[in-house]
Amino acid sequence: MSATQKAGAAVAYVAVLARATAYGVRAARTRSAVERLESRFTERADSARYLSEAMTVLNVDEPTTTAYMEIATLSNAMAGNVGQIVAASDSLSTAAQGLDGETRAQHGRMAEANRTHNVQMADRQFIQRR
Repeated sequence: MSATQKAGAAVAYVAVLARATAYGVRAARTRSAVERLESRFTERADSARYLSEAMTVLNVDEPTTTAYMEIATLSNAMAGNVGQIVAASDSLSTAAQGLDGETRAQHGRMAEANRTHNVQMADRQFIQRR
């Protein structure tokens, strides 16, 4: 294997590992963003419920207090839906970590085999697509 071929194989190996790592980073960032969204919906629901209860005590008209309670109910539902996304992003992060580990294992073995073998490589024309 020539030095150029070795360098090309090393670059390809590093590129595959970089893509797998980037996938894991994106999955973690997505999870973090979704968790923040869930927190915002939960806070909105708590705030709307508090305002509705306070308006009831202050004898504010019923349509207004009902509207705030509906906002609280809908915000809780949204937080629950976002919670499902958080669970899905957990599995995405796990899959990304598994992909990264598996990619490193597979390509590490191939890189080692390419580095240590003594078999003549195929002619480029032979393996070219037609």
